[in-house]
Formats: sequence, C-alpha cells, structure tokens
Amino acid sequence: MALGLVCDSSLNVPESVLEEYGIIEVPALVIFGPDEVYRNKVDISIDEFYHRFVDLGQQPTTSQPTPAQFAEAYRQVGQEQVLCITVSSKLSGTYNSAVQAAKLVAEEGIQVTVWDTLFASMGGGWQVLHAARRIREGASLTDILAELEQIRSRTFAFLTVDTLTYLARAGRVSTARARVGNMLNIRPVMEFRDGFIEVIKQERGRRRSKRAIIKLAQARAGGHPVRLAVAHTNIPDEAAEFMQECKQALDVRESYIVELGPVLAAIGGPGLIGVAGYWLE
Repeated sequence: MALGLVCDSSLNVPESVLEEYGIIEVPALVIFGPDEVYRNKVDISIDEFYHRFVDLGQQPTTSQPTPAQFAEAYRQVGQEQVLCITVSSKLSGTYNSAVQAAKLVAEEGIQVTVWDTLFASMGGGWQVLHAARRIREGASLTDILAELEQIRSRTFAFLTVDTLTYLARAGRVSTARARVGNMLNIRPVMEFRDGFIEVIKQERGRRRSKRAIIKLAQARAGGHPVRLAVAHTNIPDEAAEFMQECKQALDVRESYIVELGPVLAAIGGPGLIGVAGYWLE
C-alpha cells in the first residue's frame, strides 16, 4: 500500500524538500489580534511577520493547526495510508490536532499514523526527510517508524537568543531578569530534552554562546559524522557564517540553513540561532 507523508510547518522542512518529495505541510497559525489569524507561509509571509513584530512592535501569539487543517491535508495526500510527523507534543498541541484529525478521516478509509518527533525545527525536520526518502525507496511503515525512533534517539538541538527582551515580552522570563541579563550581556544556551526546551547554561556574549553550542554539538556527535541544520530567525548572513564554523568543527555530511518562522520567533525574537542534527552510525 502506497504511503503519503504530512508534516507541520514548525518543523521547518525546506521548501525544496517539500516539493521534491510531495510532502504536504500543515501551517501553524499566527495571531496578531482577535480578528487577525493567519496561516504561516500561506496568509502571511515571513517578511510581513517580522515587519509587524519588530518594526511595528506588535507582539504575536501562535497556535497549533486545527484538526480540520490536518484532516484536509490527509485527504489531499490521496493515499489510503498516511504518516504524519509533528513538532514535539510537549511544546505544542499540534500532535493532538493531528491525532484528532486521524480519527475524523478513519471513517473515510484513510489510515493515519501520527509520529511525535519530540523536537521542533529541523530536529524533527530531519525525521521528515528520512521518512520521505524511505517512502520513495518503498520501505514499509513499520520499518520507517523503527528507523525514526533510532534517528530521534541520536538527534540533538541547541539554541541561543541575541537578547532576553523578546523572551520577556512573550512571558518566558520576567522583565527584571531580562533587563539585568541584557545589561550583563548574558545569553542563555538552551537544549531540547525529552521534548522540552531547557536552559542548560549561560554565557557572556554572543560569540561565547555560539561557541558553546558548537562544543555541545561536538560532544553529542561523539566523533561521528552528522547531518546538521542551522536554524535562525531573520539573520541569514550570520546563519551562513555560523554554518561554516560548524563545518570546521564537525564532520557534516549533509546540511541546511532554515528560517525558524513565527512560532519560535514569537518567543525568542529575531537573532535566535541554533543547530539541529543527528549523528550517523
């Protein structure tokens, strides 16, 4: 039985990959007010998002795709069997929306398996890419799920922000803590652990925080080659430079630079940067 593939936009799968493998992406929702709800990359571009968020100072919120959005994506695939891969269920209600939608279309003869990546951005995006390649090769759903579990266990993701201001605006840290942290040039380094994002250390300054990320990635890779993505919010030039630094420190066999988009940008603000990848056996 042919297998279709669906993912959500918070995994930041590159457009080239979505197009090459015919992956259906379900967009998260970006909210600027009670009457201003937009589908990420569909109703609002990333440029317009940053204009309103940064230039105009409008604080957005985000929401998971609805079950109806997922159900429509499952139908759009055009297959009786679908694999849906989502952002961590511990960070978003996206996984639950996907599961609810699977129940809706079951009556139509569409069998949907929902996979929780336990990551966001390319931490989960790499799992989507692997599944797409294996589907093209004709692998069974059982084999693909077993392989995704192995990849998930070898995946790492670290990130840092350029300022604490946006974390405070999003309610993730107190305004007082953000003010003091900015005065002292403190930059938190965060890691995805068991589906959550946790602050694991703090560094003085941007350069040190990025250097810490590379060292953490080296430790996690353990000398193995890696597939690696640099993810960022609205700093493409710095992201390209950071990728070169990563390639000097790690044996990178495949790489992407991706824009994180509204969901994490609304929390961390412009200037957020990180890596997400997994080591190869």
